[in-house]
Amino acid sequence: MFRLTLRNISRRKLRYALTAFAVVLGVAFLSTSFFLTDQLRNSFDELSADIGSDQDLIVRAAVPQDADRSIRVPVPEQILEIVNTEVSGIKTVAPFIRAFNVQPIFINSDGESEAVTTFGAPQFGVNYYEAGKLTQYFIVEGRSPVWTGPIEDESVIGEFALDVDTASDNGFVIGNTYQISGPSGNKTFELVGTANWRSPDENKATGATISIFETETAQTFLNRNIPLGDFGEIGTFDEILIEVEEGVDIPTVQNSLQTLLDGFTDQFASNFLALPEKQQDALTSYIDIQIEVVDSETITQENQDDFSQFIDILSNVLLAFAIIAVIVSAFIINNTFSIVLGQRVKELALLRALGATSRQVVQSVILEAVLIGVFASALGLVAGYGLALGGQELLESVGLGSDSGSLPIRSRTIIVAAVIGIGSTVVSSIGPANRVRSIAPVEALRDQPGLTPTSLSRRLIGGVSVACIGVIMLLTSIFRDSLSTAPQLTLLAAGALATFGGVYLLSPVATRPIANFLGLPIQKVFRMPGRLAKENAGRRPRRTAATAAALTIGLALVSMAAVVSDSLKATIGKTLDTSISADLFISSQGSFGPPTGFSSDLVNDLRIAAEENPELIDSTINYRFAFSGMTVADDYKDVVSTDLSLLSQHMDIDVAEGSINAQVPDGSDGVLLLHSDPAETNNFAIGDQVSVKFGGTREANLTIAGIYNNATLLGNWVVDNSTFEKYLPQTQDFFLSVLYSPLANTDEALGLVTTFTDEYPQLAVESQTEYRESVEAQLDQVLRIITVFLGLSLLIAVLGITNTLALSVYEQTRELGLLRAIGMTRRQVRRMVRWEAVIIALFGGILGVAMGILFGLAATAAIDTSIVSELSIPVRSVIQYLLISAIFGIIAAILPAYRASRLKVLDAISHN
Repeated sequence: MFRLTLRNISRRKLRYALTAFAVVLGVAFLSTSFFLTDQLRNSFDELSADIGSDQDLIVRAAVPQDADRSIRVPVPEQILEIVNTEVSGIKTVAPFIRAFNVQPIFINSDGESEAVTTFGAPQFGVNYYEAGKLTQYFIVEGRSPVWTGPIEDESVIGEFALDVDTASDNGFVIGNTYQISGPSGNKTFELVGTANWRSPDENKATGATISIFETETAQTFLNRNIPLGDFGEIGTFDEILIEVEEGVDIPTVQNSLQTLLDGFTDQFASNFLALPEKQQDALTSYIDIQIEVVDSETITQENQDDFSQFIDILSNVLLAFAIIAVIVSAFIINNTFSIVLGQRVKELALLRALGATSRQVVQSVILEAVLIGVFASALGLVAGYGLALGGQELLESVGLGSDSGSLPIRSRTIIVAAVIGIGSTVVSSIGPANRVRSIAPVEALRDQPGLTPTSLSRRLIGGVSVACIGVIMLLTSIFRDSLSTAPQLTLLAAGALATFGGVYLLSPVATRPIANFLGLPIQKVFRMPGRLAKENAGRRPRRTAATAAALTIGLALVSMAAVVSDSLKATIGKTLDTSISADLFISSQGSFGPPTGFSSDLVNDLRIAAEENPELIDSTINYRFAFSGMTVADDYKDVVSTDLSLLSQHMDIDVAEGSINAQVPDGSDGVLLLHSDPAETNNFAIGDQVSVKFGGTREANLTIAGIYNNATLLGNWVVDNSTFEKYLPQTQDFFLSVLYSPLANTDEALGLVTTFTDEYPQLAVESQTEYRESVEAQLDQVLRIITVFLGLSLLIAVLGITNTLALSVYEQTRELGLLRAIGMTRRQVRRMVRWEAVIIALFGGILGVAMGILFGLAATAAIDTSIVSELSIPVRSVIQYLLISAIFGIIAAILPAYRASRLKVLDAISHN
């Protein structure tokens, strides 16, 4: 039986090759995701260990373990003196400053100002220091920056160095002066050197931009000085790095220093209470500061955790699409085995007549699946490695990962690829193999034996039952408000799977009527070939449905994403049409969030311009954002701040209760606006005081001044800018809105605004229409990325149609020979096969688009109304998907149609 199994595979190479190719693609995508993420994880683990290896201890402000570390406040510079003078065993100390969103500006080849941009990598501003093994920046060319005077003085030109890769990639020249956009605005600096990060021999910045300043200059430019009016200012550092003397016990030094700093914290709080109220407001974010001393292992672990979050997201996304491809492959394998075994019934019955048991016959079929799975998994691993090498080059080109040679090959990757590849092949063959068990030896005597299919009535009952369960789960996930996000999404996914399963079981019942409907116009145009194509597609409903299922999955997912995307567009469009009064929006190009903040100098300049030109500009307000910036009852919330006194002039957030611009009541630290959903969930009412913590440690009592219904614009939690400035002082603006004066000449008003924004080439200045187009373009880009990732499953679906048609041509060899004998031309044969493929593909496309719309509407309805409040079906996209389905059918039919037309008539008629 084993030799017979091998002979069967060798005799049907093409049939099984197409089947194996589907498995190869699925395993290749799966293994690619493992190879790439393992390489990224290795690179970032090495980087994390390298970052922490040179520092024995680090002094910094403490934040809760689960807090967002980007809102950590810097530490007062007085701590540097304590570390230098009051603790023994310390060899070297270095103050460290690091600020985000520091962008050098250069003149591009068109003679225009352009800000340096990266593909997601951070853009730092840091201070330069030389401190033994603590040194992080190594000058490659030129020299290190020095202090040239107070940069607040416009006549003073500061100095900076730039990481060597950014300098060479963007044409920076040592000795030239450049504008740099940072937290305190745009300043002019002279480039005096280029540097490597972490190594004198190579730059390990992995795509980041690093602008390096002298320490005192960095404190001023990067907003690390806290002004206290008549009391001067307090300088701060983000961290203080420490190298312990050789042979000294690091934990002992750590404990001694921590004890000293605990005393400093208590003294700092006492001094705070002695300051006047205005100075206290400037230091509010420091009143509850806790200083911690951590070792290098802690820093390494934190960096690894941060990088792992990104890698895990990437890994999960890639794995999700890989699993979809594997599932689609499984449908192809199942269908192929069903067809092939149906064609081999006489052969298998003859084996039974010669003494083979039903168990041996089934084992032979399973063995075929195992051998195909082994071969395909091996090829898939090789192909996946090749794809991963290409992916590695792509990631390196955008600054992610590093050129560290060959990709890691872990046993987990090989095992998972083998289990998935072989397992999916074997599992897909079990159903057809079990039907082989029922073959009786007498079947060998019949002229056209075949496998007994599952009755359509049983499929109808089972399909309706499963589909009903799926729809109930979908409706429950939408209308059960008490469900939290995770259970809701789980129920939604389970409902979608059950609904698809029900539709798959029901699809053979609908195959014939839909095939007749789709084939009717084809028959009218192409006469006999069209009629035969229609009848061929409808006479084997199970085969047609199984072949179309693979395409159904891919198009269902693409259509679902299109519905969600279109609903987002509709929500944004309605919001802009009905709720926005502002005329201009200013934000960082290509993104919308806190990592792309910019200096408040711009809003201040525009406010002055409004005062000087009231006939053109009415007002400008800024918006700030902190991801997980505030806790309510120990639950982290994203929080937005803006100028509440002017907000109602720029937008309507549909206030249901209270007022937007209410005064801060006595005994309160500020006012809070919140969306009606969290207000209802927490039983909050107007006038209630809510105890919150900013940054996880800075306590404040906020009074609820307003409850609103439209959270699309600002989210669920909103405070005034003055509150942010007190409790989250390091937060930058991330969005501005400008309102023209009622009778303003819009061109003149825009021209006035751009005289200021031209200094910030990293920013986009957009009208309502332009802003909508920009957001829609970003959503379309996301949809294209999803479609590209799903393209593999669609390619596998096309292979499935090709495979089915090729097997059908083989099965109908005698029939095709008779048709040729009575006068059908080769062109008509090709046309018949081609239109059969189109009908099958359109059948799968219709089911896929219909389910995709259903799932998309369900997903949209389940999403919080603060994100999506409108439902919209992209009709144009739906039509495009159906046309693409027809094109897929034509492509899939090319080889089978050619083979069918080239059959020799006499050989075909005599085929058995």
